[in-house]
Amino acid sequence: GSEMCIRDSIGNVAGISYFLAFQILGILLALYLFQKEKTGTTLLFGSVFGSFALHWLPTIYAFFFQFSVKAHLFAFITFVAIIWAVLAFGKEHTLFKGRFKKPDIVALFRENPALFLLLPLFIYTCYVLLHATIPYINGSLHSGQSTYGDMNMHLGFITSIAKQKTFPPEYSILPGTKLAYPFLSDSISSSVYIWGTSLRTAYLLPMFFALIQVFSGVYLLAKKIMQYFGGSIRGKSFLAIALFFFNGGLGFYYFMNKGLFSENFTRIFTAFYETPTNYVQANIQWHNIICDMLIPQRATLFGWAMLFPILILLYRAVEEKSTLYFAAAGVLAGGLPLIHTHSFLALGVMCAGFVILTMRKNAKEAKEFTIPVWGRFLLTAASLFALTYISLRQKSGTPIEANTLLIIGVLIAAVLVLGMLASLITSWEKQTAIHWGMFLGIVLVIALPILFTFTFKQASGDNFVRGFFNWNNSNVETMDNYIVFYLKNLGVMFILPVLSLIFGTKKQRRIMMPALFLWLISEFVLFQPNPYDNNKLMLVSYFFFCVASADFVWDTAVNFCEFTKKRIHILRPVLVTIVAILSTLAAALTMGREAVADYELYSADYVSLCKWVEKNTEPSDIFLTANNHNNAIASLTGRNIVCGSGSFLYFHGLDYAAQEADVKTMYENPEARDSLLEKYNVTYIVIGPWENGSYSIPDINAFAENYDCVYNKNGILVFEV
Repeated sequence: GSEMCIRDSIGNVAGISYFLAFQILGILLALYLFQKEKTGTTLLFGSVFGSFALHWLPTIYAFFFQFSVKAHLFAFITFVAIIWAVLAFGKEHTLFKGRFKKPDIVALFRENPALFLLLPLFIYTCYVLLHATIPYINGSLHSGQSTYGDMNMHLGFITSIAKQKTFPPEYSILPGTKLAYPFLSDSISSSVYIWGTSLRTAYLLPMFFALIQVFSGVYLLAKKIMQYFGGSIRGKSFLAIALFFFNGGLGFYYFMNKGLFSENFTRIFTAFYETPTNYVQANIQWHNIICDMLIPQRATLFGWAMLFPILILLYRAVEEKSTLYFAAAGVLAGGLPLIHTHSFLALGVMCAGFVILTMRKNAKEAKEFTIPVWGRFLLTAASLFALTYISLRQKSGTPIEANTLLIIGVLIAAVLVLGMLASLITSWEKQTAIHWGMFLGIVLVIALPILFTFTFKQASGDNFVRGFFNWNNSNVETMDNYIVFYLKNLGVMFILPVLSLIFGTKKQRRIMMPALFLWLISEFVLFQPNPYDNNKLMLVSYFFFCVASADFVWDTAVNFCEFTKKRIHILRPVLVTIVAILSTLAAALTMGREAVADYELYSADYVSLCKWVEKNTEPSDIFLTANNHNNAIASLTGRNIVCGSGSFLYFHGLDYAAQEADVKTMYENPEARDSLLEKYNVTYIVIGPWENGSYSIPDINAFAENYDCVYNKNGILVFEV
């Protein structure tokens, strides 16, 4: 009743306040450290510092005090002490002087026209998150389309870390197994939830701030890249942002080819996962960043919330020749593997390419070697021919072996590393080399313990690093050759980077060079059991392709010859409009689908059961339940179940076959039941619609005879062992 409402309100205020305190402290730190930066950039860095501290400081103390309120209080005190020490012992400072004048909104939008796109996009994403994240409807909890899968796993991580407080945390869906997933993307919500905040608020609050960090980071990085390479960004930033966030290819054809009023078109908004950016039947696999990455994939969201600001810091570090910027980037990068491993890997490859670019920029122009247009055409054509040949081989009866593909990927990486070493030798500039060396040193000091303690142990199985071509273009029945696959999936954004490589400016090629290496490595090497997840590396490359392509469309394509130069004021808006429509239509339709998608995730009966479980059982209790992916006990109560869904466990490289078989045996075989219940320390047995639908349970009466029935409501029984 009212007592519960008051308790929930106090919990919400406490959790939200704790989170916001870290944000405020981070902003204070950034205001002091980055007094040269514009206010918007400083606020971004500060927000990122606050989130990073909340990812890591409670985690460090949790090794000593478990994941407890005490650990969180020590974390907060430590962050306050760090800020105080920096302000007390640093140089003189004027934190707020000239910082927060009354903003000139008109001038802000005039200077940053991309805000006309970013603000509605942010509002849309927040709306979909609210709509898709366990809204309470008539007693049941619902989800959207993209959140119907992974959100269950993330909710389980958040609740089990906060409720059980075990550290390092274990899988609540495979007890006794250390959590190998980069769990800081979820523990940041556990750090809000632990204060008594509602699960929905704890889930969403850090995501809203991470979205601000991603949208701001992407825009400010695009702006910084253009400035760094000597270009303007004002108008073309709008196009670059649209190409990136509205990524999608020609998948709309498969839904529009029978008319806009046909059932074929309207199924976009009614069918489950049949959208123009995610249509497996036609091999459409280039899923939309907003709907299929930022909304459901928390590790990608929080990884990118760090990655793009780190890249901004690195560009600024090179510009300013600043130890401070390199050090700040190094600390954030060092902590990245346990937030999002793919972002850490992508950053490593991008940095190797960036070292080459910075060293070459220091070298005299006389040393530059430029390949002529015909040479670039032949090189690009030969590369596409080779990639197409390999894709045709993979479709044939004699595919190239995985080890050979792995060697090709390693050789591509080796070329990048050798290029970096060669540039350091031939274009030696002591201060630049020292700065990059310091950055690498900081990263390794922080990251190596994380990698050896968590990442490498998980990634040691056969399903992790291995040779594989063209990531998700792997179904023999639907497989396309390389060029067809990317024409369908990327559409205009396959053509534009190719044209930029051949006919574009030196600036555009330099923007794309590090990203191109990352893309090619990702085409030959898989880094996880699920091939689809390589797109988390490729999308980082894709961002740089979008910036270069926007520059190409805006400047180069319309200055192609005297005829086009004379008509630039007509041709530019026409060309930009055509590119924008063709490249964003598929994504816009997918976003429309995501805004109306609604599915029941946990029934009212299972939600009622979970409320009883939270009140009447211990966080350490183990439940025997079905292993459905939307397991309410595992997701909502933070309790352990004997075995969860293989759709999560398999793609984490875990062996769960014995537990899965034993769950079936415990439900179906009375003779073997008691010994297995003892083996897994089962405290409670759940028998409800999911369990009856998953197993042939022959003897419900025998359960009642042998165990105490402690819950019997709406067709769900719980027996205490």
